[in-house]
Amino acid sequence: MKKKLLLLTLILAFVIEVALTVLCFFKPAAAIELFGMQYNDQTAFLGYIIAWFCLLVSVLIVYAIILLKNNDAAYKSIIYILGFWWIGLGIGVYITFKKPDNLLLDSLKGLILITLNYLQTKEKDAL
Repeated sequence: MKKKLLLLTLILAFVIEVALTVLCFFKPAAAIELFGMQYNDQTAFLGYIIAWFCLLVSVLIVYAIILLKNNDAAYKSIIYILGFWWIGLGIGVYITFKKPDNLLLDSLKGLILITLNYLQTKEKDAL
């Protein structure tokens, strides 16, 4: 059951990241405005960088899903990295820019992944 919840959470995170990736690559103005900034020559580069970061995270999620489905123990490390990445991102954006929606979305997503990953690992160790 915990493995299915972990997979479901990873798939949901993947959908969100891919949506952001596509938005940043193909509609950078909309992506920049989504983050509360005005799109201009100076922020256009930022949209491109965000797109590549989102693509990297999407690839890591796919890798974690493959490892988890194949019961390869390496999935634990990847999921912990993703979880702490999102917690740090959410807290950092909240502290720096006072955006509680990122705190809720990113940090909660990271906390759920870390908790489910820990419970899944604990369950496997008990067997």
